[in-house]
Amino acid sequence: MNHTAPASPQPAKPGHPRSEAVAPVTTAPAAGQVAAIRTGHCQCGDIAYHVAGDPIDPHLCACPHDRRISGGPAVLWAGFPANSLRWTGPGGQSAWFSTWPTLHRGFCARCGTNLVSVDDTAPDIVMVTAGSLTDQTGTEPVGHSYREQTPPWAAFTLAPDPTDQAPQPSGAA
Repeated sequence: MNHTAPASPQPAKPGHPRSEAVAPVTTAPAAGQVAAIRTGHCQCGDIAYHVAGDPIDPHLCACPHDRRISGGPAVLWAGFPANSLRWTGPGGQSAWFSTWPTLHRGFCARCGTNLVSVDDTAPDIVMVTAGSLTDQTGTEPVGHSYREQTPPWAAFTLAPDPTDQAPQPSGAA
């Protein structure tokens, strides 16, 4: 495992969120709708970004990597289409650290704020730290990975999963 933050965890792939020139957004919103742009930034403002669309799979993660990078019991992640990520701040692209051979974390080298996570095995999505988003609407966690590794003093209540809309039996209240 690396002990220094590389400029990029590995050579950037065309259209990958770590590349300097990212492919244009190709996700199509519903007819007549425009994908909402969300902005986010680090504590010092040097690294800023925007992503498009509604949050995908907002969830808490209490894996050892996330507890270490956050210094807390879990990190709240929200996914967005990877091809919608744009680095917009004066510092350009984030610095990178690989916490696993296929898992790369983007952070501000100046203030240390963790911003994004890219998994080579899921190249169509980029996870952003929900706390770094300016508008956190829709980032209520619907899942909690590595729940068994959450410190015993931490308790989290999950939001209802909007995709879990099982039909109610007739007459049910």
